Amino acid sequence: MKKLLQLLLIATPLCSSCIALAQVAPAAQAVVGKTICGYQAWFNAFGDGSPVARWRHWSAGQYQSNNGVPAPGAITFEAYPDVTEYGSGQLFQTSLGNLNNGQPAKLFSSWYYDVIDLHFKWMQDNGIDGAALQRFLGETRDGVFRTNRDSIAKRMRRAAEKYQRIFYIMYDMSADDTAYFKSDWTHIENDLNVVSSPYYAHQDGKPVICIWGFGLTGRPNAPANSLAIINWLKAKGYYVIGGVPTYWRTGVNDTYAGYSAVFDAFDMISPWTVGRFNSIAGADNFKNNLIVPDLAYCNTHNIDYQPVIFSGFAWSNWNGGPVNEISRNKGEFFWRQLYNIKNLGLNTAYIAMFDEYDEGTNIMKMADSYFAVPNNQYFLTSSADGTYIGSDFYLRLAGRATQVLKGTQPLTTNVTIPYSVAPLWFRTSVETGYDAVLNWTNSADPSSVPRNVSAPLCGIVSGETSHTGPSSIRVSGTDNAASGGSYYYFRAFDVDIPVNASTKLSFWTFPTNSLSRYVTVDLVMTDGTTLRDIGATDQNGASMHPGAGHGTVNTWNKIFCNIGNWLNGKTIDRIMIAYDHGAETGNFKTYFDDIIISDTITVASPLKAAAVPALTDRTLSGKKGALSGLIQVYPQPANNTAVIKFRNGWKGTGFVTVLTANGTPVGRQVISIENGQASLPVSELPAGMYFLRVNKGGESVTQQLVVVH
Repeated sequence: MKKLLQLLLIATPLCSSCIALAQVAPAAQAVVGKTICGYQAWFNAFGDGSPVARWRHWSAGQYQSNNGVPAPGAITFEAYPDVTEYGSGQLFQTSLGNLNNGQPAKLFSSWYYDVIDLHFKWMQDNGIDGAALQRFLGETRDGVFRTNRDSIAKRMRRAAEKYQRIFYIMYDMSADDTAYFKSDWTHIENDLNVVSSPYYAHQDGKPVICIWGFGLTGRPNAPANSLAIINWLKAKGYYVIGGVPTYWRTGVNDTYAGYSAVFDAFDMISPWTVGRFNSIAGADNFKNNLIVPDLAYCNTHNIDYQPVIFSGFAWSNWNGGPVNEISRNKGEFFWRQLYNIKNLGLNTAYIAMFDEYDEGTNIMKMADSYFAVPNNQYFLTSSADGTYIGSDFYLRLAGRATQVLKGTQPLTTNVTIPYSVAPLWFRTSVETGYDAVLNWTNSADPSSVPRNVSAPLCGIVSGETSHTGPSSIRVSGTDNAASGGSYYYFRAFDVDIPVNASTKLSFWTFPTNSLSRYVTVDLVMTDGTTLRDIGATDQNGASMHPGAGHGTVNTWNKIFCNIGNWLNGKTIDRIMIAYDHGAETGNFKTYFDDIIISDTITVASPLKAAAVPALTDRTLSGKKGALSGLIQVYPQPANNTAVIKFRNGWKGTGFVTVLTANGTPVGRQVISIENGQASLPVSELPAGMYFLRVNKGGESVTQQLVVVH
């Protein structure tokens, strides 16, 4: 039937750009068999140079004014973005408090090409096929917003071509703007010329356009106008996707009756699902009650089907709903939707959305923990469900979903990708609703049978003493051994962290008396090895065994250990907090906070040049040569990670020596250069100004870096 329809359309005149694209668009640009993300690109900041000229979507700003700058209680987004990879010129200061790691609370603007470029790089890095750029037709009646959206469309084309991602335009519209829609789409064809891109999506040889919102209750009820728009586009040679209400097939709940002919006219149906269920059981019910009969209807009527999947949802900061309203459940909620559609034989999906921090549906990088959100305003983090989830997890999960749909990875019942990857493996300030919290409370680790300790307690407390935020872990008990020694190893976190030579452990501890100094963080490897018994030492050369004692009483002490020196090649299975002491009786109570495991730069302690071998580079200002392509170190200032950006897509391994402002070497790190840049963790460097001396192939160059905490 579809081939017959294609033959009948041969006699229909095509727009000139459609004719050109029909000749050059490869079959790889099809939407069937692809994973497409909805892309808003609608975030603006006052001062970004855009026509919008105000804060937009981060908050309700005023035109040509900084009034409405994001501030506590005056924001319109739920999930805080991870902004560590944006250049300083792409970020704008808010009136929110500093992040809990001390950095200023800044937000990006989607207006900049480099921001869109970074987003499409993330799509390529994670194997996501492409994006559907949202165009809100009502908004474009205002010339300011129309100019802005036009520019975004052209910039997105450039990024899509650079990273070889497909894209198409997706209209959000009503049914009573037929004439205006035709004018706007002709403007896109003739003036913006994005449809002529070799990466503009095609299906069955026809360029793709999506129309979202026809038949949705609350919008104009005008099926004849809706059908006229679809038929006009199809007569011009387009493949038309319908973003339709959830109950499109039955015409109830969110759908007007009388739209059957409209829905049947679409080439592809993509029913909306966001907010329609809130659990794995709900996803299963949705599959059985809606997707299965919807898919059967589409198959009978020769309509392609594009299911919508989403990561979670909340809008407490915007509309006052509950925080974490539809929990992501560590990716399992998203994955169950993927599991269901793949089991139905589907290989196509639409992810809602790539960058919508507004309603917390984003898969784009987001704040991972309490450290990365402002100190005076709630925001959703990737670890909100109590397990540490890295900021890029949902990008990687969407990439794995794409592989599963294509059949290049097996379908699994549950999420199998790691929750985090290098350089940041784990961090928590144990703030409920933001962070990883204890997997176990008051429980002995199975690796050690407790001895001579009564009333053992290990749990999270709030309002007593803490290093960051209101909460910390309190460990307490009574040592009853007048002779022979005592110990109790509390099981705290279950993890799965591969250790390499650069992996470090750090945490803060607050012992309340002398006996409390014999409590510390310990690690158990998958092979049974423990940190305490392998000879590891801290930054002061003291043993990491709890029996060695750590810290000064009644003050917060930072303990730092380069665990990779002893555990390289092993995998951390559990994090413990352990009391272990010789013959002494009494009570102990120790607090712990800010536990971090990461691949960070090696820092000499104390900061002495003699502790770090010098490289053979010849000048602090840099020798002209291969490294003259080094163009930027950002962000400035940096807190956890700095990015060194090179020209010409450099790859390979190099070295970085960190020097103080007076040229004294204080640390050294091997870097891996991929796609023209390398990451450099700097969380263990004291705040201050440094020089980064980059060495590769005997050549070197130096750039300045400011570190804050």
